[in-house]
Amino acid sequence: MQNLELYNELVKLQIIQHEVDSHMETWQRDKIITALSEEFHVWYNAIGFFKIWKKHKTPVEKQLDELADCLAFALSLLNDDEKHFEIDRCATVLNRNNDQHIKLMRNEIEHGELFSKRVHNTVYKQSAGFAIELILNIAMIYYSFDELFEAYKKKSLVNIQRQKEGY
Repeated sequence: MQNLELYNELVKLQIIQHEVDSHMETWQRDKIITALSEEFHVWYNAIGFFKIWKKHKTPVEKQLDELADCLAFALSLLNDDEKHFEIDRCATVLNRNNDQHIKLMRNEIEHGELFSKRVHNTVYKQSAGFAIELILNIAMIYYSFDELFEAYKKKSLVNIQRQKEGY
């Protein structure tokens, strides 16, 4: 995937998220920020690196569903900021697709350092773009962008239906 392709896809996903958010009765930034933080934890629990006792790992589809929730909240925050994920940040993410970066990120994630090093700062202290960057890095390491984006689109339909039903 090239910079422009990634950028264009993220813009499309922001439009979808705007539609999802339009079905919410109330939207509060502080609640969305907390939800983003919690969804990172839910994803980490689903991937289960620390669950050495667990014989059956969580299916990849469920893991992607949880990461798609992270993306939804991050896109919602980006929409609230009235910004797009910058094209130069797309280049940054894509340039990190190298053995050294992947090894470092994988080590942080698989040894439980993701939350102590990144998630708190990314969610509570930095712009929403940093959260999207982290989500894209995770997708690049464990899945693919296409898998994440497809999971996000499916989950968006579920979320719209949930809002219509008063979830």
